[in-house]
Amino acid sequence: MLKKVQLGVLLSAMEFLEAHPLLVRIFLRPVSRLPLLSRKLMVLPRAFMGSTAFEIHDVDLARGRIGIGGVEEIMFGAKIAEQLHLVLEKRLGDEGTAEALYELGYNLCRWEVATALGGGKWAPRLLVPLIANSTIIDDVRSDPVLARFFIKVMNMVSRLITDEGGWGHLDFDGVAGSPMRVVLHNSQEASWLKPSDGPVCHLYAGIVAGYTSAISGEELRAREVECLAAGAPHCVFEIKR
Repeated sequence: MLKKVQLGVLLSAMEFLEAHPLLVRIFLRPVSRLPLLSRKLMVLPRAFMGSTAFEIHDVDLARGRIGIGGVEEIMFGAKIAEQLHLVLEKRLGDEGTAEALYELGYNLCRWEVATALGGGKWAPRLLVPLIANSTIIDDVRSDPVLARFFIKVMNMVSRLITDEGGWGHLDFDGVAGSPMRVVLHNSQEASWLKPSDGPVCHLYAGIVAGYTSAISGEELRAREVECLAAGAPHCVFEIKR
């Protein structure tokens, strides 16, 4: 019962903020950027209050480090996506490259999500079990309220990491279906590697699998079924157990 109440309150707050972007932009975003408050607020509450990833990032000039909510990052140019493919293809061939890039994306994003949720800086402790638990896939499919809540949280996490990180726009609205579907708009991999006869977003397939596996605690597999590089309007990944 308590879980239902928490979900209802949080979902109502999220939907209210979505319906009133002017309120967020004029009032909440400036509040979330106040020095004293910004140091105390966690990543997701600040994001829902309108702060961008660049406003939330921590920069440690003395150590030469940048991170967000305890998750360290390294910024690099978009061309690295193309070079990863080209260099690995010379060494490993097409099949080996696809497997290596998938594993790279999977390992990195599984670590990233686990570090973010376990570090206590992204979301309040009481919220984490509502997002990440071993029954989340079945719960999302059977509970429309939980599905709406989960999708909003995942889309916000995606906004911080992928949209504002320059990777493209990742949309989790299809994760309540069977099979689960995630849509990627403006893929960096596809943009550099098109035209192609088939899907090329191997790194991003691993990223999608890593995100969803970390949240569910299951070993999930993502497969790109539509790709911008092969002429589709956007890239689509199906996720299966």
